[in-house]
Amino acid sequence: MQKNLREIVENRKFLFFGGKGGVGKTTMAAATATWLADNGYKTLIVATDPTVSLSATYEQKISETEITKIETVKNLCGLNINPKKATGVFQKRLEGMMQGFEGLFGKEAVSTPCAEEMAAFDQFVTYLGDTEHDRVVFDTAPTGKTLRELSMPFDWSVYMTSQINNRKELAVALGVANDEQTLERLKKEKLRYDQAVKSLSDENIAAFNLVLLPERLPIEETARAISDLSNFGVKVPALIVNEVIPPDVLKGNWFLEKRRATQEKYFKEIATRFNGILQKEVPLFETDVYGIQNLRKVGEYLYEQ
Repeated sequence: MQKNLREIVENRKFLFFGGKGGVGKTTMAAATATWLADNGYKTLIVATDPTVSLSATYEQKISETEITKIETVKNLCGLNINPKKATGVFQKRLEGMMQGFEGLFGKEAVSTPCAEEMAAFDQFVTYLGDTEHDRVVFDTAPTGKTLRELSMPFDWSVYMTSQINNRKELAVALGVANDEQTLERLKKEKLRYDQAVKSLSDENIAAFNLVLLPERLPIEETARAISDLSNFGVKVPALIVNEVIPPDVLKGNWFLEKRRATQEKYFKEIATRFNGILQKEVPLFETDVYGIQNLRKVGEYLYEQ
């Protein structure tokens, strides 16, 4: 087990923050990216959750298609992936692979609801091959969606490979040319996805950290996520327990005391169920956490205390 969270982020290039929706993944990812940039690391933060905007967190416009400089932080850039806009990139890639097979499969192959998630994953994979930055921080979608995105490329590519192999005669009948070349492109694309997920499981370059609250549902989802990620060979090195009520603010307030007592119960459960995984607590702040000043406060709790 790592000694502290700082050791993890200073020794891995690709840093992921996942968990149940609403637990503070974006805050932890942004605070981490800001802290790294402040400490001299050329850093990129990439949000893969279409429901969350880094623009609000950093209080500036961050592009959904192009890397954007964070104006208030030296060494930091951001990208807020919008799958609806990313779809065009993915569709062009897919159409390039399929070429003459559109007559065989139809345009439905690139217009299903899955196409948006595939498009987001396609960009996600691109930044797993980044060579321009010292650190790349990923603010991922809620755990279930992230896991679907991890598994979908393989299901899709295996299916398409099978279809091409099984329908070669039909392809010939339809006058489709270069099907072997198309199949090779498809295999290369699958290899690209395979290598991306393989990098996630490489503890020398990547860390997939989970964020949770000291509450029943986030704990259960965290347990499921750890189990499901292990199916991809991905180990979770650290948990960040967010919105912890500080003992020094209770001051006889019965409501806060009761909430803190409930949290104490869950602290014990977290320590027991996730024994062997580094655990870091972040206090509940008195205001919303956005803007550079608040992000730096969170960064201090994460990496300097």
